[in-house]
Amino acid sequence: MYKYILFDLDGTLLPLDIDVFVRKYFEAVTPFFKDFVEPEVFLKNLISSTEAMINNPGGQTNEEVFMNSFLPAVGQDRETMYPRFNIFYEQEFPKLKKYAGYSDWAAKVVGCLVEKGYSNVLATNPLFPRLAIEERMSWAGIDRFPWALVTTYENSHGCKPGIHYYQEICAKLGVSASDCLMVGNDVQEDMIAGTIGMDTFLVTDYLIDRGKPNYPVHYRGTLEELYNFVCKLPAAK
Repeated sequence: MYKYILFDLDGTLLPLDIDVFVRKYFEAVTPFFKDFVEPEVFLKNLISSTEAMINNPGGQTNEEVFMNSFLPAVGQDRETMYPRFNIFYEQEFPKLKKYAGYSDWAAKVVGCLVEKGYSNVLATNPLFPRLAIEERMSWAGIDRFPWALVTTYENSHGCKPGIHYYQEICAKLGVSASDCLMVGNDVQEDMIAGTIGMDTFLVTDYLIDRGKPNYPVHYRGTLEELYNFVCKLPAAK
């Protein structure tokens, strides 16, 4: 029996075309800083600093990796940029909700597991600050549930598809990988959890599969089929 159920967010619990959403995010955030940084310079370094987070080997949080790359590259300091980023995520980021969908099955899945006594983890790729992740959780209708852990760029030292991202989650929870089920829609970023001993459930509604590499998939189905799956799990002890 599982001790923790790990969920990806974008494309899994939150219906989303990630390519469209990222493009609209860039279009919104870049001009928001135009009085501080030339838009082309901002976007170029936003992308390169995000790539630095994705390749974070550990030792620093993703936030530290991002800011240590981004701030010098755009010639700004923490005192100037942090307040502006916070304003963006509080005031402008919520407007991107129109580029995301909604599924009743997301809350049904999480709610069923909570009723059964399971502990849940939001294992979203921690490229965003907590403000942005909590906002997207509200779009999916899952923010009202208890979460044992939500991975954000402030508290994570790696990103998907790095194995150490999943190993860090297990270490924080004090469990073995075999105690966990990873649920996600991305074959390469989510199903890689199976290589360290987690069971995996591939959600197919917004399936992402780049072809290679391939990883073990223990279960697969739509979000509705995931609901039927979790309803059949025994109650947690």
